[in-house]
Amino acid sequence: MSTKKEQAILEIMNNFQEMADLVLSQLSMVEKLMISDEGNTNRDLIAKIRLNEKQIDKYEVVVSDKFINAIALYQPVASDVRKLVSVYRMIINLERIGDLVMNITYTLEMLRNKSEYKDISELILNMLISGKIMVEKSLLSFVNSDPDYAIWTIKNDTVVDEMNQKLLKNAISKAKMSSKIKEMLLSYADLKNIITNIERIADHATNIAEATIYSLRGTDIRHSESDENSDQGQKQN
Repeated sequence: MSTKKEQAILEIMNNFQEMADLVLSQLSMVEKLMISDEGNTNRDLIAKIRLNEKQIDKYEVVVSDKFINAIALYQPVASDVRKLVSVYRMIINLERIGDLVMNITYTLEMLRNKSEYKDISELILNMLISGKIMVEKSLLSFVNSDPDYAIWTIKNDTVVDEMNQKLLKNAISKAKMSSKIKEMLLSYADLKNIITNIERIADHATNIAEATIYSLRGTDIRHSESDENSDQGQKQN
């Protein structure tokens, strides 16, 4: 027979899984939104994305409350604390990914028919797919207790960053100054918004992967690379 502590942890894990599935569904829908040219389909997708976003926000509140209660009431052992802290860190990143999906959705509707977007839409789609895969693998690494997926996600964060730079360079190189320069620059600003939001999705996937490593190994690897580089710079000076 399970204890109240075990039941509380199980509820948190189930809510976390539901929230993770919903965020992955959001990423799949915004991917479809990028591909679809059908007005009715797009409206249905946008309506569902908005509805799901409200549910994602609710999950964050619910899981956060249950996390605090589990720590305060049941005093879990160290391994359970690591798992709960990891889940707490993940739901914060999942909620932010949900916000970024909403930002992309709104901006996409403004840009869809503009030539500046059409010229590089395939590259943007590939970038989104890469970010989505990173989120999927970072979550799988936690659910399956597989640190290899987490390490893969962390290493591939730079791939999405490089795509960001490539997209901006392509957009600038294809720009043709004309009487509509003001409108074009605004369009590029909107493009930058989409690209930046996708890049941040990849960053949050990396955060989730780092939380998995903490849960499985008890090692907090956040900022470790930047700290090492800083130490090396101080030594050289």
